[in-house]
Amino acid sequence: MTKIAQHATRKGWQALAGLLLVVACATYSSPTQAAKGRVEVRSAYAAVEDGVYYIRARLDYSMGSSALEALQNGVTLNIELQIFVNQVRRYIWDDTVASLRQRYQLSFHALTQRYLVANLNSGERQSFGDLNSALVHLGSVDHLPVIDEALLDSGDRYQVGLRAIVDVKELPGPLNMLSRIWGNWRIASDWYTWPLRP
Repeated sequence: MTKIAQHATRKGWQALAGLLLVVACATYSSPTQAAKGRVEVRSAYAAVEDGVYYIRARLDYSMGSSALEALQNGVTLNIELQIFVNQVRRYIWDDTVASLRQRYQLSFHALTQRYLVANLNSGERQSFGDLNSALVHLGSVDHLPVIDEALLDSGDRYQVGLRAIVDVKELPGPLNMLSRIWGNWRIASDWYTWPLRP
């Protein structure tokens, strides 16, 4: 192959790569708020059992078109529950006595046409036949330990806060470009707070 032919071939591949990048960016452009979807903490409370406070909560995950496209194209979504317990103090700022990050991953397995939920804290994995079932499972928080009762002073007031964040997981290898295109996609609930004890 002559140098001219090699140069033309190289230029052709560069032009094709550039075109594919433009198409990908146009297809996966920055999503609007409606396309992103939303997540909301509907209810939450803490109850003590055997000397440990456990959280039970219900969350509503509504994945917009951007999340659905991302999942269908092999992008894994991160779901993180952020929880804190603050000691409420009158004259100075509150003191955080406990914090927890409960992490999950949601992905779509194209071969089996199933949605997979991985609990990154426990290592447990579950499979669902449809996205709604996976989201209902993620939205049901039951018996999540947050703090030992022995760590709390009996006369003090404490407040619990909970929120959920959904964003894109960085992918390895050649798929990394796809996750970078989706890298600005993120939704988060407002903080839901309540007194730890009545």
